[in-house]
Parts: sequence; C-alpha cells; structure tokens
Amino acid sequence: MRDITELMNAYRECSRNLWNVHFSGQANIGGSLDAFGHIRRLLFESLVVNELFYEGEAEGEDIPPPALRVVPRTRALILIERPSDDGNGYWDQEKDMVVGPEDIALTFLDYFDFAQVPIMDFHFYLCKILSFPARVEYQGRKAFNPGSGRTGVSRRTSRRCSSIHMKLRRAGCHGKAGLCV
Repeated sequence: MRDITELMNAYRECSRNLWNVHFSGQANIGGSLDAFGHIRRLLFESLVVNELFYEGEAEGEDIPPPALRVVPRTRALILIERPSDDGNGYWDQEKDMVVGPEDIALTFLDYFDFAQVPIMDFHFYLCKILSFPARVEYQGRKAFNPGSGRTGVSRRTSRRCSSIHMKLRRAGCHGKAGLCV
C-alpha cells in the first residue's frame, strides 16, 4: 500500500480554504453547500485520484476507483454509528472504544465535521468499517476517529489532523463497495 497522507492533506486544505474564504459567507447557504459538494468531488478527482498511478491491466473507464484505506497509526479512539429508526446519526454505539492498526480495516468515505456552517475544518475522517474481527456486527457501519495527533506521512513530517493515516490500495478492489482484498 502507498501512503497518500500528503495528497489527502493537500486536498483537505484546499477544500477548507475554498469553503471558509469564498462560500461560507454567501447569503444562500443551502445553494452554497450544494455547489461546494460538486466542487469538492472535482477537487478530490484532480488533487488525489489523478495523482495516483494504476498498476493493473485495465484501461480507461475500466480502471477501478481507488480504495482509500484509513489505518490507525497507534491505539486510537473510534466512534461507531449506532443504527436508529428516526433517520438521525448517533455516534455512541460504544463509548471510549480504542482500536489499533491490526484491529480494524476502514475505508475513507469523506471528511466530517459536526457543524459545516460557518466554518469547515474537516477534523474527522468519516469511514466505513470493512472488517472488525472483534466486533463483526459492526462491519459495514460508518465510523470516525475524533482524536488528533500526527498523520503517518512517509517522510515523517508532523501535521496536526488525526491519529490515522491514509493508504491506497487498488489491486483487487471491487468498484461498487470500494473493498480491497
């Protein structure tokens, strides 16, 4: 797997700046959120996906999308979404759950903030649990890591963001679910 923390941090900073400087003060905040969602997808494609190299045999549109793995760097606090019938998201499935890099497999879905207006910080990684052998009933659920610390960039630089780091694996990925095996 290739460590892509630096690519993700560049995308995060660009997105944050664009929202916080140019979109957050707009009168039609709903329209701004919609437009910004489209722009973020384009930014992600340009700043992250286009910088990745596919090493398989597929070409063009047959190339599977990247599966971005989020790997806890050390023991890290994680919040898991509790299912609910009211349509709201609750992040209290288990309080004070701590996982390490060998305990759980996570895939990146998006950055997450509890409040998006007026300022976005993208403080958390929103993930999907691919596997969690100690708690198989949580597989497929959303989770995020609320801690802060160093990201696991390959040059050992220290950036404040989260105590997890991003890795990429494309070989063997299944496009729909974004799973890597």
